[in-house]
Amino acid sequence: MNVFILAAGRGQRLRPLTDHQPKPLLDIDGRPVIDHTLERLTRWPVSKIVVNTCHLADKLAQHLATYRTPTVIISRESELLETGGGVCNALPLLGNDPFLAINGDILWDFNLDPLFLGFDSGSMDALLVLVANPPGKRGDFVIQGDTMGRLRRFQEGDAHSWTYSGVQMLNPPALASYPVAPFSLNRFYDDCMQQQRLFGIALPGAWSDIGTPATLAEARKIWKFPLHIRGN
Repeated sequence: MNVFILAAGRGQRLRPLTDHQPKPLLDIDGRPVIDHTLERLTRWPVSKIVVNTCHLADKLAQHLATYRTPTVIISRESELLETGGGVCNALPLLGNDPFLAINGDILWDFNLDPLFLGFDSGSMDALLVLVANPPGKRGDFVIQGDTMGRLRRFQEGDAHSWTYSGVQMLNPPALASYPVAPFSLNRFYDDCMQQQRLFGIALPGAWSDIGTPATLAEARKIWKFPLHIRGN
């Protein structure tokens, strides 16, 4: 299995911390955020990890050069391609088989076996890992089922919704017609929903997003390396 880590963003909401340090290299318990994901991935048979870079790309590439197994390949962007363009730019490095894609600014402790077993490229173009909504967040998607099924966007009045975790399985042929240009994966998700090929699976386990100063500060309180919640 191949893995793609999205790590090119500027981290605007975390400035000035990200003025001189790419977001995936911010420290959590003495180790960069991306190291937590790389350590977690050792639990599965990963053949290759592709990481896209743009903002402060040299710093991130220098850090990743210390990794030998599995192979880590850099997909460098001369301009920020956003999530969708970043994935499409890396497709030649990822091959034609379904791959795991992970945001570079999250901490997670899921058993991904149900994700791998549940993904069916015959009926799905994307299978998103969903988590319970953090306090104060309304959620992103509604599962048309119990804990796995087709997805639709959250709408006001929905009784229950889930938050997208930043972990997903993607089907490369479904992305082949999209441009290597800046666009959000949300465009791809909307197209998949129209074709009834966007699915989600709710997985138990700890998860944090470090996209804001508040969520970064909270993550620094509770996570330790390797990936465990403090006190567990």
